[in-house]
Amino acid sequence: MNRSGQLLFALIMLLVTSFAAAEDWPRFRGPNGSGLSTSSDIPSSWSDEENVKWKIDLPGPGGSSPIVFGDRIYVTYYTGYGLDKEEPGNAADLKRYLACYNKSDGALVWHSDVPSMHDEDPYEGFITEHGYASCTPVTDGERIYVMFGKTGVVAFDKEGRKLWLTNVGTDSDPYKWGNGGSCILVGDLLVVNAANVGNSIVGLRTSDGSVAWKYEDADLTNCWSTPIVVHANGRDEIVTCVPGKILALDPASGEEIWSAASPIEKTTCASVVEHEGAVFAMGGRAGDAIGVRCGGEGDVSETHTIWREKLRSGIGTPVVKDGHMYWTSMGIAFCASCDKGEVIYKERLPKPAAKDGDGGGRSPTGDYASAIAVGDTVLLTTRSGTTHMVKASTTFEPIRENGFAQDEGPFNGTPAVSDGELFFRSDKCLYCVSSGGA
Repeated sequence: MNRSGQLLFALIMLLVTSFAAAEDWPRFRGPNGSGLSTSSDIPSSWSDEENVKWKIDLPGPGGSSPIVFGDRIYVTYYTGYGLDKEEPGNAADLKRYLACYNKSDGALVWHSDVPSMHDEDPYEGFITEHGYASCTPVTDGERIYVMFGKTGVVAFDKEGRKLWLTNVGTDSDPYKWGNGGSCILVGDLLVVNAANVGNSIVGLRTSDGSVAWKYEDADLTNCWSTPIVVHANGRDEIVTCVPGKILALDPASGEEIWSAASPIEKTTCASVVEHEGAVFAMGGRAGDAIGVRCGGEGDVSETHTIWREKLRSGIGTPVVKDGHMYWTSMGIAFCASCDKGEVIYKERLPKPAAKDGDGGGRSPTGDYASAIAVGDTVLLTTRSGTTHMVKASTTFEPIRENGFAQDEGPFNGTPAVSDGELFFRSDKCLYCVSSGGA
């Protein structure tokens, strides 16, 4: 090989290595919603002054989580309505935004607004806890997709241009708590949890937003869960938790493959998590939980249910690491086994320091962020912005608590991880936490 060929080969290998080394976090809770990161060198400590590479002010609040693809970060927020409990304003002025920021320095690349096209649920009651931008975007690297409530699902290109908008319903759940479940990509389809606006789960073609299939159920509401894809019995299944059952759909047709009766009957917020071909769900006021083996046909309640247990949980989704689930509820850290649903430990976490403003002094039962794991460390983020780092172990081994004392929050989004950096969002700010800081 001559010198020019050697140089070309070296350049190609450099590019391949760069692409292979990059860690994308393209949807809610990262790859396939697992909440697992391949990074091993995240900072062990951070604060307002320590290990913050950059911090930018967000123009509006939002309960969604940031996502990362390549050198860009995407996040949603809203303006115009629902910013003040006492004076919420005019619902007709509501606008939602998808914004794109540089991963390296937090500089705004673009933002695109989507005015509300239908009357959203009023800014009162439980909806004041998370607002009108609570669905996390998802990207395939070329397009970014996001659910904006009754207005619909919107696709954007990498430059922020709106490509299509598809309405998937204009109804409300009985409590009028708004939307929260996020879209996922399955091949060339975008799968949308439209339970609260349309009593359905919908598969949209990513090319033009047209409906490929729709799974409808008149009782399908009060569901804020995000589906995952499980490979079992030689096929892919879209699996999700809805009130009263665990449900698996065929990605190609949207037809029901199997279902299992679930003790989580009133509402579902947390997503199912998967381990070795089985899924696990928890939630509800009674603290119910269930494990179901995937790959069945029809009603598998009797044949594929592994266990039913009482596991106290909240809004966030647990993370599975080495056959154990980790999560928080009511200020307590939990670990339970996947094989039996047995509680391994439950330990009270230190109470976050009270702050001025909306984020301070909140009950831990209101924590929205889901658990994630980076290597052998589990990160449990509270609404106050405090993140408890604990070892992924069957004994409770706290490592450290970190947070942002100057940000009143709330921090509703689940942090994203990419290449050893953490990305947090509150109602006020977006942060990049990185070793060495700025």
